[in-house]
Amino acid sequence: MTDSPRNLGDVMGDRRLSDEVAIVSVDADEGVREWRCHEIEAGTLAYADLLQRRGIEPGSTVGLFSKNSVHNLMAYQGIMRAGCVCVPVNIRQPAGIIRYICDDAQIRFAFTDGTARSPIREGIEQVRLGSLEAEADAPPLPRVDEQSTALILYTSGSTGRPKGVVLSHFSQLSMIDAVTGGTESRLFAGQRGIVVAPMFHMNALVFIASFLKGGGSLVLMPKFDAARFADAIGTYGVNVITGVPTMIAMLHAAWRDIGKPVFAEVNTVYIGSAPVTRAIVEQSLEMMPNAQVLNSYGTTETGGGLFGPHPDGLERPPTSVGYPGVHVELLLDGDGALVVRAPSMMSRYLNLPDLTASRLRDGWFNTGDLFERDENGFFFFKGRADDMFVCSGENIYPGEVEQAIESSTKVVQAAVVPVPDAIRGQMPVAFVVAADGKVSERDVQDHVRSNAAPYLYPRRVWFVDALPLASTTKIDRRELMHRAEALVAADGNPSKKRGDTR
Repeated sequence: MTDSPRNLGDVMGDRRLSDEVAIVSVDADEGVREWRCHEIEAGTLAYADLLQRRGIEPGSTVGLFSKNSVHNLMAYQGIMRAGCVCVPVNIRQPAGIIRYICDDAQIRFAFTDGTARSPIREGIEQVRLGSLEAEADAPPLPRVDEQSTALILYTSGSTGRPKGVVLSHFSQLSMIDAVTGGTESRLFAGQRGIVVAPMFHMNALVFIASFLKGGGSLVLMPKFDAARFADAIGTYGVNVITGVPTMIAMLHAAWRDIGKPVFAEVNTVYIGSAPVTRAIVEQSLEMMPNAQVLNSYGTTETGGGLFGPHPDGLERPPTSVGYPGVHVELLLDGDGALVVRAPSMMSRYLNLPDLTASRLRDGWFNTGDLFERDENGFFFFKGRADDMFVCSGENIYPGEVEQAIESSTKVVQAAVVPVPDAIRGQMPVAFVVAADGKVSERDVQDHVRSNAAPYLYPRRVWFVDALPLASTTKIDRRELMHRAEALVAADGNPSKKRGDTR
């Protein structure tokens, strides 16, 4: 770290006034435009100036309600340059959740692009995102304490109300340093990445900041569309891709439809947010034969960059997230859950002291994510402990069943969810993306019985072209649970039909 305090809103450093391309904005409604570093910096300062002139004091929370856009990025940086706390909000959430976040974070001011499904709570001053210019007599920007709060990111709330994760400037800058290799790194110089993940999510924010800091440029798109994503890779010379397994599977399907062009310029593919299968790795390499495919891992609470290469130069197994980084401490608890202590961790959960105390102890955070470690020290992500459910008295972890299904060469990807059962409590069912059409429900079930504990087999299997994505770009498990319950109800109890006693 440098001696002078750093601000997360100023990651471009010495590039900020350069004429280098920082962003290529690709929007179906607004067209395509290149944005230079100095233009991003000017816009950032204009948003910071606006907040100061409106009397929004340092430390105040400012909401950001917008789809992906350059003005979203400039407002995001400007909020922090003004010494305020940025709260990016998922605009596709129900009105009640948005109102809850506004109250929980005590949002005082908001920037919006008008695309939110529901209005922001009344009484919060709002300004529409758009072209701004800082006044000639703009007041000086405040200096921030690196340990002060930069961001509050809200989790998706799949098990209830979303939780606000409080993140300091120091934690996020430490993570970016870990990803890029240090404060003066030019890791991404001459490289072009692409961002379609939503900018209220850690994945997108870290990727953008790392590229801008590391000397690269980015293609920025408002959302994931497989066909447009495939076109953008070739059209704009993309070298680095980040995504989730389902995005890769959908991209592969679109790639086949457009004639299987070789994306020769892509050299790195980061895949995260879910366990990566060999099939997904193989699909990536089929499209991008010159790429290194890296299984990445991170959480909102711990940040990313926790894993990296092996210190002895051992080759990383294709489905491993890597070896622990030198700047972190990692261990597995008795249940196999990953426990982390790292500079990139959150400060606390907002307004949830009991939850903070239970998850964050003596600087160690229990992620609740299940891992295995091999004899060489490489870690393998297996799934979420919170996803566990009970079937006939047996604990079932969806990730374990998914891993068994995906070990079949006939399967690209699987998602396992529970459905209610009057006798067993809950039972596992699966949605499967097949490698070809020559696999049946019975094939999948028998494969699981042969490769895992018999009680883990999915009682029903439905084949789909792609697994649905939530607004976070992760698999939408709630949608799959609703879909499964409807399918089971229409078809009757599958386990009774098959004489299943477990």
